[in-house]
Amino acid sequence: MKRIITLLTIFILNFQPFSFVSAESNDELKAAFIKNGDLWAKVENKEMRITYGEYVRFPKWSFDGNWIAYIRATKVNEFPSYEGDLWLYDVKSNRHFRVFTNVMTNFQWAPNQNTLGFQSGKVLKSIDVKLLNQPHKIASGIINFSWLPDGTGILTSSKAGKSVFSDIVLSKISLNNKNQYKSQHFYTIRVGKKDYFYGTSQFKWSNDHKWIAFQLVPTAALSADINTISILSNDGRSFQKIDEMLNYEEWFQWAPSNNFLGYIQGFNREAIENKALKVTQIDKNITSQYTPKGYVDRDLTWQTNKSILVSRSIESKWIDVEQRPMPSLYKIDIQTKTAKKITSPSSNEGDFRPQYIKNMNKLIWIRTNREKANVWIADPNGLNQKIWIENFSPGTWYYEHWSWDEVFSLFQP
Repeated sequence: MKRIITLLTIFILNFQPFSFVSAESNDELKAAFIKNGDLWAKVENKEMRITYGEYVRFPKWSFDGNWIAYIRATKVNEFPSYEGDLWLYDVKSNRHFRVFTNVMTNFQWAPNQNTLGFQSGKVLKSIDVKLLNQPHKIASGIINFSWLPDGTGILTSSKAGKSVFSDIVLSKISLNNKNQYKSQHFYTIRVGKKDYFYGTSQFKWSNDHKWIAFQLVPTAALSADINTISILSNDGRSFQKIDEMLNYEEWFQWAPSNNFLGYIQGFNREAIENKALKVTQIDKNITSQYTPKGYVDRDLTWQTNKSILVSRSIESKWIDVEQRPMPSLYKIDIQTKTAKKITSPSSNEGDFRPQYIKNMNKLIWIRTNREKANVWIADPNGLNQKIWIENFSPGTWYYEHWSWDEVFSLFQP
């Protein structure tokens, strides 16, 4: 009898619900990822499969790490899915909730509450996890949006008219706890007869919230090759177009605590040619380049105000896939303009999407051989490297760029 009880106890402990170890603490390393179409999650060393036989994309953590939003779609051949049914997964209760149909991938959690903003077509809606059967319409005609840094409202972009040459209107929509919304004009971006600007990317605020960075995005065919990184002061008085870059929102990021904007500059859709790391000091209007001749930078993250981690490879023309160079991670000192290589993948692998976890002082990145991907973890200087997550699915490939947000989400407290 004692042996039976012991075996039952071991079984219960080993197969406890994921919620039991999901933790209230933000000091745990957490990630959501996609493996063979299904959603998985890992907390520290415990890994769990969350969906079975689905086609899931774009997992996104809530601010407190207790919810994961994701898109469930239908896979059509090898084409990526950028629209589907929006679902929420409650980590604590191990339950799934269907929110809405025909939702685009630019859904976003509020920065300080479990409220999710999402778009179905050009209609912007929100839903509170306390009222899962009651999504609320906020506005229509919306091209893109982002939450304000304090979570009190949303900044949106829309077109002033039906013509591609019509101006782009930015509006601030304030929200209250009674699900009442008030829209206020914030800024109008003039669109000239040669601009072809259709809309904007999402918006990113500097640490002091005085500046907003975003891309001006032209019509679909043009947006694959060239977009315009821009900044706007939070009082709407100063607007500036800074440079040209591809339409990858992870390719422009603010420094942790000053008004330095790092971005990967360059045009044409091929990620292995003409892509350089630049940093603009907004207050001084000074821009510096950090990519040496003969190389390209293909991802970035700030580690401190003085150092940036990049995914860097040799620059190349469009050659056979086996010969295309894959990147390693480099640490850039933006004051001395020196670079130190900190990872050395094999010749058929590349290191992408570096992310620095400040409160854990750890570096996370993705290594892929084009077929499968692993998540690696190390100290900030690249020492003590080891695999943390094995064999998950790479994101959609496009001219040597992979959409990692499609298949991986690191919880950042």
